[in-house]
Amino acid sequence: MKKSNPFRISAIGFLFLFGTVPCFANTTLEDHPREIRQVDPRAYWHYANALYAQHIGEKDKSLVEFQQAARYDSKSSAIHDRLAFHYYVEGMDYKSVEELQKSIELAPNNIETRLLLANLFSSQGEYAKAQREYAKIIEKDPKNIEARYYLAGVLANQNRTEEALQKYREILLDNPKAAAVYYNMGLIYTRANQVVKAEETFKKAIELDPSLESAYTSLGLVYELDQKPKEAIAVYQELVKVNPESSQAFLAMGELFYNQKDDTKALEAFKNYSLLKPGDLSVYDYIGLSYFRLKQYPLAIGAFQKLSDKQPANALIQFRLAAAYEETKDYPKAEEHLLAILKNDEKSVDAWVRLALLYDKQKNDTATEKAIQDGLKTNPNHPDLILMQAMFYHEKNEFKKAEAAYQKAIGLELDFKNKKAADFNAGSLSQAYFNLGALLDKQGRFDEAMEQMKKVIQFQPKNSDAYNYIGYSYAEKGVHLDEAKIYVESALKLDPENSYYLDSLGWVFYKKGLYKDARDQFGKSLKFLKTNGKDDAVIFDHLGEVLIKLGLKDEAVEQWRNALKLDPDNKKYSGKIQKLKPSSSQ
Repeated sequence: MKKSNPFRISAIGFLFLFGTVPCFANTTLEDHPREIRQVDPRAYWHYANALYAQHIGEKDKSLVEFQQAARYDSKSSAIHDRLAFHYYVEGMDYKSVEELQKSIELAPNNIETRLLLANLFSSQGEYAKAQREYAKIIEKDPKNIEARYYLAGVLANQNRTEEALQKYREILLDNPKAAAVYYNMGLIYTRANQVVKAEETFKKAIELDPSLESAYTSLGLVYELDQKPKEAIAVYQELVKVNPESSQAFLAMGELFYNQKDDTKALEAFKNYSLLKPGDLSVYDYIGLSYFRLKQYPLAIGAFQKLSDKQPANALIQFRLAAAYEETKDYPKAEEHLLAILKNDEKSVDAWVRLALLYDKQKNDTATEKAIQDGLKTNPNHPDLILMQAMFYHEKNEFKKAEAAYQKAIGLELDFKNKKAADFNAGSLSQAYFNLGALLDKQGRFDEAMEQMKKVIQFQPKNSDAYNYIGYSYAEKGVHLDEAKIYVESALKLDPENSYYLDSLGWVFYKKGLYKDARDQFGKSLKFLKTNGKDDAVIFDHLGEVLIKLGLKDEAVEQWRNALKLDPDNKKYSGKIQKLKPSSSQ
């Protein structure tokens, strides 16, 4: 049974009024005495029985009694109205339409009945029929607010935007404080992507009727679509003041705070939503993810477990639990949840890869290799598992096996791409190219390595690590320095505060003999490292080298001492200090 028309329930509500209207009375536009008809007394009897059955909740008996009343008095529009209501409740819309049409034939000027018929047509998507009925009402009663209002809605549903807006404007001329009209105009503007006008009309609706909750939620959604999260949050906060039990407002705020990575406020909103909607456990995924990002892993586990208890076969929740347990270093529990996924779906590539990574994290080479091999048994030649295998060989310095596996993974992904298959993964392809480039570079095959890194950029133009790798590598070799600068600057455009990219640019300047520029870059690099709570000995080493070029030997020694603190076994740093300050303590 269709329930799409927002006005349907209010319109059908008119039918309830017939219980207080004298039997067989019709409401008409004409001011004249009703015709007195001779009615079969049995019609009265069955009609009274029907009303009583309806009163005590015996709807089946009530329907039978109304049908009997219609049998003995087929000329009563009131009985047909009652039957229409019963058929509507039972979802028999076609029967309801038939009865309403019979009622209108008997009482063509009955506004309420014709309005009900029009709304029923509208709810069924029969817009032309609905429009015709509304027009008949307006022809008889040009100021009928409901018919004009619903007619505008029907026009809007047919995407006759300008006609609908014009009808709403005409209503506002007579009823300038009609908040619902502004609200519906806002919906039309939203659908037409006229954001500014949508905002204006929703705000006007709220101004006229501060209790109109739908106007707040619609305005908030417009702000979200317009990428104005702060404004959207402010609207939802106002809605909560109007209605502290608006679960929709809390849910929307929670999602917005979550997307802004303000997890503390997100949790507060989601918890309020959960109190109002205790049966909706889906919000616990957001709650778990917020706790996860706050590194409150036990609480994250608790939230995810609530979902897992209800949906034990939900692989996504099992992945979340595995990740949270891994962060707490409870590796057996993490393994348990990954194995649970594989028990339900032995072909889950993501589960095999995550399982292999979990074993690798524990330095369990035997288990890592077995997980990869087992995954390949159920997913032969899957590029992600081949890539994982290549990384395993790479880490073990088995260069020939690693290179062959990387090439195989690349070939498989390119084959998917050429076939335009849904399995193609540009990220996996780029990772394979990047890792292969690093592997070749490690073997001294510099030109081949740079060729692979450039392919990363070809498939992932925003891969900042690839830009930086090429630029820094050229600088290390002292070749193509102008090109190196362009590559590193491209990386910095994508990630301006990355300490390592700033260090790379400093090293390019150093190689070009621009020592003051190099020192500035290394200073920026160290600044952002400290901001992030990290340090890197290589950056101190680079700064030491440029300070030597600037004749600042004592400062250079200080930087190498900083480097030694981070990498105490590095003889290169101690040797540089010894060379400059033979007598100094290290």
